[in-house]
Amino acid sequence: MAITGDRYVGEYEGHTIELVRNKWDKTLALLIDGKKVASESRLFPHNITLTGTLEHDGVQHIVVAQADEHLFSTKDTIDIDGNPLALTKTK
Repeated sequence: MAITGDRYVGEYEGHTIELVRNKWDKTLALLIDGKKVASESRLFPHNITLTGTLEHDGVQHIVVAQADEHLFSTKDTIDIDGNPLALTKTK
């Protein structure tokens, strides 16, 4: 993890989906096309699930981001309608 946090980015049908961990303000946020759709404080390590909705061609898709945090590691995932999204760590 970077000093200030980290960011995972994926693409779905031309939309950008991001999971952003900020160590300065101790938050985890889900962004869809650059707009924050869900966030949660993470003062202490714990598992977090964030949910949002993405509309594409008139159809709404459920976006679920999960951060399974352990003492020395974290596993971050994003699913769209139950299907995993390929993520790239950018920070």
